[in-house]
Amino acid sequence: MTETIAGTREGKPDVNPHSIKARSTIAAAALLLLALVVGGVGLDLAIRYRIQNDVFFSAEQIAARWSAAARNGAVPNPIPAPTDITLVQLVDARGRVVDSSPQAAGMPPLSTLRPPADDRLQKRMECSARDRCVMLMANRVTPAPDSPVVYAGTAEPPLLATHNLEYAIAAGGVLILISVAWMTWAAMSRTLRSVERERQFASTTSHELRTPIAGLRARLEEALLYPDDVDPRDTIQGALRATGRLEAIVDDLLVLTRLRGADTAAPELIELGALVTEEVSALAPGVPVRVEAAGDVQVRGSRIRLARVVGNLLSNAQRHAVSAVTVTVDSVGGQAVVTVTDDGAGIPPADRERVFELFVRLDEGRRLDSGGSGLGLAISRDIARAHNGTLRIEDSPVGARFVLMLPLAGTAGALAEWPTTPGKTAAKPRKNVWFARRPSARIGP
Repeated sequence: MTETIAGTREGKPDVNPHSIKARSTIAAAALLLLALVVGGVGLDLAIRYRIQNDVFFSAEQIAARWSAAARNGAVPNPIPAPTDITLVQLVDARGRVVDSSPQAAGMPPLSTLRPPADDRLQKRMECSARDRCVMLMANRVTPAPDSPVVYAGTAEPPLLATHNLEYAIAAGGVLILISVAWMTWAAMSRTLRSVERERQFASTTSHELRTPIAGLRARLEEALLYPDDVDPRDTIQGALRATGRLEAIVDDLLVLTRLRGADTAAPELIELGALVTEEVSALAPGVPVRVEAAGDVQVRGSRIRLARVVGNLLSNAQRHAVSAVTVTVDSVGGQAVVTVTDDGAGIPPADRERVFELFVRLDEGRRLDSGGSGLGLAISRDIARAHNGTLRIEDSPVGARFVLMLPLAGTAGALAEWPTTPGKTAAKPRKNVWFARRPSARIGP
């Protein structure tokens, strides 16, 4: 069986989705990068200011305490120091260390700063030749010219002495930038996938509708231009055929549109075996259809839509079958399984996904049903997916085998908003039913 697609897609989309995604992602990333830079700099400055402010405040408290003690002549030796402000020194007017904390013992004066008499408390960052910086407060004990000075401070915290804070902020910013860029790309992909799908759908549909319309117009114009050479009956019959194809396409398009819209109808409990039997009974005369249905195979969903799927599969199988069609209904691993098998020419593996695309029809299908819309299988797969199920074509010794799988009612695979059903009763014995049909030339939908 070779492939022929009824009509080709008209052109390519005039917008490259990858270009749109790239531009959108770059724009979002650029704006975010600007915000992250501003925010990162602000965060870095805020953290540095907070740490410096806390250190200087603690040093000020210690310096004021021992300055008061020095005025009263009550400075102990050594000077006790808390864990955060470890360096404390009492330095006289000549720059000699008179007293110190144990951690500052043997060290030269922490600073040469001597606050003036009118501003006796000052802060200072003192850095040595080895780049060792000390954050300290200098407190002049008295306004007298020979007043000693109390220095209280600590080594600059590692977070301020190194660039680790900046590295951490930059690393966090990069992670945020990458995450947001990826989410933007993914969101744009989802959005554009839907938009491009709708654009392609509209383009393909317009082409499929123009084909029968063009044929209808040509026949009518021919009848008007050459009334003596055209048989009115043939013209009317041709117009009716074109109208029938248009009607089939429009009807299926309406169904497809409703499927992709919101479904407000409450799902109902459906026994698949009974549904399949009803659909087989409603078939037009043709090759016999055999039903093998296990009892109590129940799903929840739309009866009308699932009947549409079963009806499409049965009509398709009956058109392509040589002598028989077999339908089985069973349950396996929490899934209801409906299999429709015919003994026709089958479908090549390369075409088994293509037949589910919009308006795709193979040569055999066009030969057997020239008036079909090419939407039946696409609609059927959409219905299966709407029920959290699948519809695919599997290998078969002869002919084609379509397999519809749906979550059994009450299982985890069913839709969350659907109520669970009571426990299943014991399965009824499998029953085989033959529906013999008289041969007919009627072509199904």
